[in-house]
Amino acid sequence: MNPYQLVLDTLEVRFLHITEHLLDYRWHIRDRVLRHSVLWLVEQGAFSLVVNGTSYSCQPGDVCVLPAQGTIGCRAISSDIRLISINFDAKVTWLGDRSWEQAIDLPVVFSQGGADVRLAAAEMLANAGNPSPFLLLLMQSGLLRILFHLVERLPAEQALAIQGFKDPRIHTVVRHLLAHPDRMPEVAELAELAELSESHLRKLFIQHTGLAPLPFVHQLKIEQAKKLLASTAKPISLIADQLGVNNANYFTRLFKGKTGLTPQQYRQQFGLWIQE
Repeated sequence: MNPYQLVLDTLEVRFLHITEHLLDYRWHIRDRVLRHSVLWLVEQGAFSLVVNGTSYSCQPGDVCVLPAQGTIGCRAISSDIRLISINFDAKVTWLGDRSWEQAIDLPVVFSQGGADVRLAAAEMLANAGNPSPFLLLLMQSGLLRILFHLVERLPAEQALAIQGFKDPRIHTVVRHLLAHPDRMPEVAELAELAELSESHLRKLFIQHTGLAPLPFVHQLKIEQAKKLLASTAKPISLIADQLGVNNANYFTRLFKGKTGLTPQQYRQQFGLWIQE
């Protein structure tokens, strides 16, 4: 599994709300810090957009991806603007403080987002006032459809150089970890692989992932364990061994410390049960 695939497999998304905005030539925003991730689907009109100091031009059909904690500004260019705004939370737990947008290296503006994106957004907007207690499920599925269609448009080669690992030394270490899931490496081994001192590796890892090397390795192992626990009936001791943890009791303590559940409890909640 390459790092890009692991990011997508562990991306957690939560829909918040959707609104259609009708704006005029006076519309502008100055230095607004966003609390959540936001998608803007431009239906009509044009405006200039600044995200974290970089300028963009937005036209009808474009999709803007605005990052949580990002600072934005914008100003109307045309007299009338209509856009759909979707607010949501998203995170990749094992990337620490790195945002999901940085990890996948999404462009801020998708030129002409596509008919599939427009259709999904239109369906979400049409159902926004539905009093059904199950509306959140529909909205969540619509948001995931939009993200799927956007990510699907990214170049294939981007899967090999996600932003979270743009530094080639971090990329080398993470690819090594993914290629050898049956090993629990020492930090010294990873530092040697990256041709860095342990202190420099630690600094670099925190800069690019938000985690020091060992907590990063542990979080990565937990995400791999979750997938095996949920999708297979392998004994927990075998899963621990396949992930380089030779002591099943230590694996259980590590897993519970990260998730709040023992491996067995996690499997009972999220795993296969039809053949039990």
